[in-house]
Amino acid sequence: MIIIKLYDLVWRHKVKGYQIAEATGLSTATISKLMQGENIDVKLSTINKLCDYFHCNLSDIVEYVPDKNE
Repeated sequence: MIIIKLYDLVWRHKVKGYQIAEATGLSTATISKLMQGENIDVKLSTINKLCDYFHCNLSDIVEYVPDKNE
């Protein structure tokens, strides 16, 4: 399972979703869904924009956790 850790970054950097949206060109709906951890397909370009915005690595945003069923 892939986990999006955007909420943690937002909290650490003390920014609002709309600020990320304005700076990256992503929609506020996309930011909101990612922050809530909704299971959505995420484009690599979206992850790239978030890495650029937060000046972080991919592993700061995305984490792989093996499913318990496997």
